Amino acid sequence: MVAYKKNASFEHRLSSVLSRLIVGFLFAFISIFPFDAFAHLSTFGSWETTEKHLNALFPEANTFLVKSDTYADEKVKEIEKTLGFKLFPEDLAPTFYIALKKEGKSKKFLGVAMFIDPRVENQSTARFDVGVAVNKAGKISRIRVFENRSSRALGSPSFLDQFEGLNLKSDFNLSSNKKVNLLSDFPVESQLVSNAAFEALYLMKISLSKKK
Repeated sequence: MVAYKKNASFEHRLSSVLSRLIVGFLFAFISIFPFDAFAHLSTFGSWETTEKHLNALFPEANTFLVKSDTYADEKVKEIEKTLGFKLFPEDLAPTFYIALKKEGKSKKFLGVAMFIDPRVENQSTARFDVGVAVNKAGKISRIRVFENRSSRALGSPSFLDQFEGLNLKSDFNLSSNKKVNLLSDFPVESQLVSNAAFEALYLMKISLSKKK
């Protein structure tokens, strides 16, 4: 059973390390979303469910730390301008999950995960949650779709595994990205997954690269 631990002293030290690491691997970017879309951060109602999803994103981890942030008005405007949509009230305090592998007395930093709930503005697209895992090199290491009430194809490894290795310098517009093939029967949903991947990378940059 993976344990959830929140130790203030250790988390403070880890936060400083994460700041130096993530400053080094998250880069400047330009991104245009081809659909009018918006999203908010996902919560699953219990630690047990959250832990289960985190294990799917970081199966090698045996400890997760929780790091939260709060966005002031000026930062919110910056984020909304970049993402192209208004943040929901619950998005003003995002939660990030720091994945660690405990080895004896040491803890190895594996990466960071977060969950996004993408939706199109007119609500015509079925809702689903996207979990994004980013490794210490600043690249997506794994994406999974949870609570999927859309097509099974949307959660298939043949689609999701294409995002592995992408970072903030990558093209997340699937109409122009030649590496990732969208699902022809579900083009909007495919793009929403890609948008969620970008959003997670961007929010990690905003929140975790701050100097303490």
